[in-house]
Amino acid sequence: MNKLHILFLLFALSFSCNRKHSARELFDMACEYEDEDAIELAMKTYKQTIDAAMSEGDTALLGLAQQYMGILLLEQYSFDEAILMLEKSAITTKDNPTMLSYTNAAIGRAYFIMDSTDKSIQYFKDAVDYAEQSCDNDVISVAYQNIGALYQEIGIYNQALDYIRLSLKYNNEEKEIPRYHLNLAYIFLDMKVNDSSSYYENILKQELDSIDNKTLKVAINYFLYNKAMTENNIDSAFHYYRTFAEMDMELLEERLQQNVLEIQKKYDYEKIENDYNLELLKKQRTLTILLFLLLIAGAILLILANRNLRRRKEELRMKDEILKFENEILRLNEIKGDYKRNLEWKYMLVYSMTLMDKNKTESHYKMIKGKIYDNSETAFDAVMKIFEEEHPGLAEAIRQKYPTLSDTEYKVGIMALTPFTSQESADILGKSINTINKARTNIRKKLEIEENESIEEKLKVENLV
Repeated sequence: MNKLHILFLLFALSFSCNRKHSARELFDMACEYEDEDAIELAMKTYKQTIDAAMSEGDTALLGLAQQYMGILLLEQYSFDEAILMLEKSAITTKDNPTMLSYTNAAIGRAYFIMDSTDKSIQYFKDAVDYAEQSCDNDVISVAYQNIGALYQEIGIYNQALDYIRLSLKYNNEEKEIPRYHLNLAYIFLDMKVNDSSSYYENILKQELDSIDNKTLKVAINYFLYNKAMTENNIDSAFHYYRTFAEMDMELLEERLQQNVLEIQKKYDYEKIENDYNLELLKKQRTLTILLFLLLIAGAILLILANRNLRRRKEELRMKDEILKFENEILRLNEIKGDYKRNLEWKYMLVYSMTLMDKNKTESHYKMIKGKIYDNSETAFDAVMKIFEEEHPGLAEAIRQKYPTLSDTEYKVGIMALTPFTSQESADILGKSINTINKARTNIRKKLEIEENESIEEKLKVENLV
């Protein structure tokens, strides 16, 4: 498996460790929590859904999550927050009449609870308008029912009757019919229209046993209790009130149990979330270490590869230099008759071998060196041989005449009389360029050389023998 495959697997592992739930998954989880009355978990997950939907650009799901979140806030009596969230939903879903109908109805309920009756009526009317635009019977039925219930609450019974009957007309749910009968029964009771109230009372008594919804059964028993009390029928009133109280206690116990379950679910959820985060953190740390080690290994391999490449290039350069040396030796043999050029070539070869001393990479290096000067000699010794050949006795004369010169200064003076530059002299003597320059400065002081005079001229003129 090569490095590319390893990197791919590591990044794939990182992606799997950090995978987040999609907006749709979060929304389904939030709805499930709400169905189980785990309100805090539902609230938290709806917020996550909103963030995820915004990130994914899912406008439809964003508006739906904002609506559900607003209704949930409304049920928790956080009216200002609920209205703000519902208004955001209305903006997000401005082209969806069905969503706008439900959203405006929810805002209307919030204002009604806050005793802003005029605002409440206006929002419920808007909900009806949007419902009619949707052409959806279920949506229309709910909108009529909501505004009918509102008019019933504020005592405008004639309009309440009109909207409740319209809602019943568009209703497609058979099991919801008893609720309409209960609303109509209450309206006629409040209007003191006893015949109509008694008519719906009898219908409710017939439907009571077939109703599965406990909350609706409790509400019907409570109505029957009130109706019996208005008729001074104490026995019936006691019977319905006892049934109402027993069923209400059952619902209360269920709510208490549900609260306990909610607390347990919250604890379980937080524990699972905490365990998951710890495991995720552990995986991330492991992945970070692996990536760090991989980067180090890659860096080491890169360094080694560069080093090998440089060494290979140096070997090729040295081979090229050796070929040049061999060619120069051959050429040197061809120009023995030209004394001056012979000396220049010798100087050049000595310097070249000085540079080769830094990179002894070939086995036949000594053989090539031996053709130029003895292997036991230093580069300066080789230079001195050539210098003596060119200027017999001059080096010894300089030594005798200027005994105050140090060994380095003496050698720098000799090198000044050769064709070598200061840098080349530094390479042959194994000194730094600063040391060479300092030695030249000392020579000028000790020999009292004028500024317009060179060291070479001074040494040659005064020491010619």
